[in-house]
Amino acid sequence: MLRAVSYNIHSGRDLWWRKRLHQMADTLKELNPDIVGLQEVHQNSKYGYQASFLAEQLQYQLAFAPSIPIGNGHYGNALLSKYPLKHAKTVTLPAKREQRTLLQAAFDWNGKSVSVWVTHCSLNQVSRNAQLHFLAEQIAGANKTPLLLMGDFNAATVSFSPALHDSARICNQEMKHTLPAFRRRLDYIFASDHWTIQDYTLAQVNWSDHVPVIVDACLK
Repeated sequence: MLRAVSYNIHSGRDLWWRKRLHQMADTLKELNPDIVGLQEVHQNSKYGYQASFLAEQLQYQLAFAPSIPIGNGHYGNALLSKYPLKHAKTVTLPAKREQRTLLQAAFDWNGKSVSVWVTHCSLNQVSRNAQLHFLAEQIAGANKTPLLLMGDFNAATVSFSPALHDSARICNQEMKHTLPAFRRRLDYIFASDHWTIQDYTLAQVNWSDHVPVIVDACLK
């Protein structure tokens, strides 16, 4: 069983902008995931090296995809993994204003190479639509290894069917809100046909404005 978590950490702060990075680390330790996709994470001296801190706390491998320059570093997406990461790269997404990226990486699990992608789409609908179209093209052109795509898509309805399946929909949990204060579902974990989704849950913690999305899956 592989456990994947997607978590928009809101720059390590809660809805009222209080620092919660240590609590986030504790929650992730309790969840004991194999991989964690992070969005809205800093790697800079101005707000802290948050991706590095979480990776160190969990003793996981780290890949970081910079989106926006800040200070002497960046802000973007990250991937934490129990297993050594390979082929990690940053892909720029189309955007009219704030830059967005897609982190693509792979790792070996149960004797197979598994691809995992992490992203964060724009609030602007025109940019977001272009990004979703771009992601669909990336999925179509990907090799046929098992794939998990996770992140904050900033939309209540997202589909990459039939190439990828919405884990929440498979488990009849698509009505659960991942942005509770605004009663919206923006965060998703999509899986290729290689996976059997065993469980989909949300961690009901208020360290960020989003809650962690947790999926347990097995390779067929």
